[in-house]
Order: sequence, then structure tokens, then C-alpha cells
Amino acid sequence: MEGFYVSAVAVLLPGLLAFYALYKLFVSKHKNLPPGPRGLQALRSVLHALKEGNLHKQAWVWSEQYGELVLCRTVMGDLCFLNSARLVREMFASKNLELLTNDRPPTFLGWYALYGYRDILTDSVSPEWSKKRRLFHQTIKIYGDGIERFEGTVQTELRRLVSKIEDSAGEEMDMEDLLSSSLLCVLAVLMTGESPGPESTIPQRMKEFDDAVNDLARPTIDAVLAMFPFLRFVPGTRYREICQTAIAKRDACMDEVFTKTKESHTPGQPRGIVDAFLDAQLKEENQWLTDDHIRGMFVNIIAAGYLTSLQTLKALFLCLVHNPEVALKLQKEIDVVIGNRPIGVEDRRLLPYTEAVVLETLRYSSITPVAFVHQTRTDVALDGFSIPKGSMVFPNLWTIHHDPQVWSQPLCFRPERFLDDVTGTLLPAIHPVRQSFLPFSVGKRMCPGETFGRTRVFLYVTTLLQNFDILPPVKRELPPPDPELYINGAVLQPRPYSLIFRPRV
Repeated sequence: MEGFYVSAVAVLLPGLLAFYALYKLFVSKHKNLPPGPRGLQALRSVLHALKEGNLHKQAWVWSEQYGELVLCRTVMGDLCFLNSARLVREMFASKNLELLTNDRPPTFLGWYALYGYRDILTDSVSPEWSKKRRLFHQTIKIYGDGIERFEGTVQTELRRLVSKIEDSAGEEMDMEDLLSSSLLCVLAVLMTGESPGPESTIPQRMKEFDDAVNDLARPTIDAVLAMFPFLRFVPGTRYREICQTAIAKRDACMDEVFTKTKESHTPGQPRGIVDAFLDAQLKEENQWLTDDHIRGMFVNIIAAGYLTSLQTLKALFLCLVHNPEVALKLQKEIDVVIGNRPIGVEDRRLLPYTEAVVLETLRYSSITPVAFVHQTRTDVALDGFSIPKGSMVFPNLWTIHHDPQVWSQPLCFRPERFLDDVTGTLLPAIHPVRQSFLPFSVGKRMCPGETFGRTRVFLYVTTLLQNFDILPPVKRELPPPDPELYINGAVLQPRPYSLIFRPRV
């Protein structure tokens, strides 16, 4: 069924698509368009890249051929790729363009699985979206109790994780399983305020739902269902199975996390993020806030708080085991500055090399290689060119973070890039190197969970390296760290691997 989209286009709509292609390519009024591929070859390239999940690699090829700004014109629409940090900042964060370039194109995922775009990720910019975004920011700042409650939650889980590893010291541990279960436990506590016991199904429910949503969100699946939504009803098709699974897993997760939490909710006494949203719902100024809005934003938190953090940590530990000198330097910094005491969020400013390791991991891996697509509200003038209304705009983070003109030896893992050569301190945010670094994008659509995500990665890597040396596996082959070899998708994933944790003495 993966080839259904191509077949449907070829068989069902040949005349319409041919007419539309002629109109777009020859009758369109737009002049001074950015350079880029056109016609059937462009369409084939896009379809192949979407099928393989490696649009970032095709965008890299086009960037080398056409430059910093590329417009690919196809019957699917206009795809615009921004291949430099300068253009991304101007397009999404400049005062004259930010209101015109931060919408989202319609998606089947947002309409079908995210309660009719009631979340903040798939919804376009509007007064209601601004309210949701503001409320999301206020709540994600750890629901009113400051960073201390978040820190305590993570540290409690990390103590459990350290104990678990100690009990299995010397054994090869699958990093996906080890980190996944731990991150899901943290997320469960943050959402409900209660630690999931051995019998709790909440972590598993969240994982199953996240997996189902990611399956539905794959471009080849979402694009087909957006054009042919009736396929979700056709028996025997993969599309019907994916849709039914997504809704079943969504509702099962919401029953465990949202419905049960709401039933025991006491106004004014928030235990977790769900309670904080429910408290906000009771305020007069938030009469617009429905249960589906809360459910939609909860989905965003799962997406931002689980899969991206998991793959970032997997990439980080894979880089460390391949670069033992980096791991030793990181441990030395922890030993000198922290010693044996528990590590907290405030220690980030005291550990510049560790922070540089986290930043270099985000650059090197670029696990969200083309971020999340934007859509232009009107024709947009950028860099001397005209980008048509309705264009899908991709910040090409893969190219930006691996441009050899900006990053010397971009496929070399080197945390020192982010440190001052003289003082050894972290480069400030206004430094040209940091200005070329956009893992969380910029502007109105900048990832609201940046601090949340970076803080969690910091606490995990420092706590585990404080307690253990990491060694390569003996029984299984260790994959190379090269991000070009990751498993393709909207979120890139390092290939499965195991490590040995040896307690430090």
C-alpha cells in the first residue's frame, strides 16, 4: 500500500493533474520565483523522498545545486526550503514577515487525531492559537511550582534508573529500552503528579499512542489521507488500520491520563500538568478552553517530551562511546565541580563543557532535519525573490547544521565548537556560531519545550556519567555515530545499540 499514492495520482486524476501542472508552471502570474526544480522530475524526487522519509537529503542536494533559497514547484504544491540560518530568522522571526509565514498547511493528522486542530502544533496562527500558546508556555513552566518540582521528579527517576543499572552492572543494556521506560515514567509523573507504580499502564499507553501518531503523521500516509480521506473507511487497506489504531490508542491514553485525572481533580491543588490545565479551564478568561483543547495540548507534550528527547539521548550516548575522550573530559568536569552530590538544574551554568556536549549533539544529530512545515499566508518577498501564497516552507536544519562553510568538519563530533577558545566558557547566544544553530527553530513557532528538553538531557547525561563509565558492547556490533546512517523519518533515529555501564570507583 506504500505505492498507493503514486498509483492513485496516475490512475484517478491524470487529466486534472496535467491541467493543474500546466497552470502552475506556465499560466501562474508569479514572477521572480526562487530557483529550484520544476515539473515531473521534481514531483518524482519529492514522492520518492517522502516515501523513503529522507526529504532532508533531497533538500541537501537541491541546496548544493540552487543555493540558500530553493522553491520546488509540483502539482502537490510549492515546497520552499530555507537553507541558511539567516533566511530562517528573517522568514520566521522578522517583524515584517512573522505574521505571514507561521501558519500550518492542513493535515489529516491535525483534523482527525488532534481534535480538529485544537492543539498548538498543527493549528495555524489565530487569536485562539495565541491563547493556547500562552497557556501552554505558562503551564509547561512546571505548573506553578517552579523548576524545583520538575527537578525533583527527574532526580527521583534518575535514582531509580541508577539503581536499576547497578543491579545489571556488566550486562549489555539496550539503550532504547533503558531510556524509553525512564523518560515515560518522568512524563507520567509530570502529567498526573503521581508516580506510576509497577501495575500502572500509563507509560505504556503513552508510548503506544505516540507510536500510532507517528505512524499516522508519516508524510506518505498523511498526504494520501489528506487527499483521499475516505480511505480510512475502506476495509482491508493499511490506511484504515492506521486510522483505527491511532484513534484507539489515543482514546485509551486519554482515558488513563486525562479522564481519570479529571475525575479526581481538586481545583486549586494541581498535582501535575493536567490539573494545571483544568484549573486554567475554570478561569473566566478561559471560557474558550475545552477538554479537547487540553487533550490536544497533552498530545503536543507527549510528542515534544518523549520521542525527540529519547532520540537525542540515544545520539548523545552513541557519540560518547565512540569518542571516549569526550566522555572522560565530561566526567572530569563533573568530578571537579560537582563531586558526588546530586546534580541539579542550576549546575548547568557551572558545567560549560557538558553544556557544549549537549549543544553539539543537537547540531550533529539534527534529529528533526526539516523541522515542522510552515505555510505562507500571502505572497512573501524574501532575499529578492517572491514566494507564492500557500507555499509549504521548510527550515532545512540538516543543511544548516552540516554546512561546511559554517561548521568545519561538520560530521566530526566536536563540543569545543561552542566554547570560547581562551576562557573555555560557553559562547553567548549572540555569537555567530550560536546564531547558526537552530535546533528548536525561531519565532512564533519556536519549540516551547526547549528549556524542558535541554534540561532533561543535561540531567540524564550528567547523572549517568557521574555514576558510570560507558563501554561498547561485546556481543552486539556498535553502529557508527554518523547521523547520515540514522533511520530516516520526520524524527531521525540512531540505529539500535547496547552499552555496558561500569560503576565508577
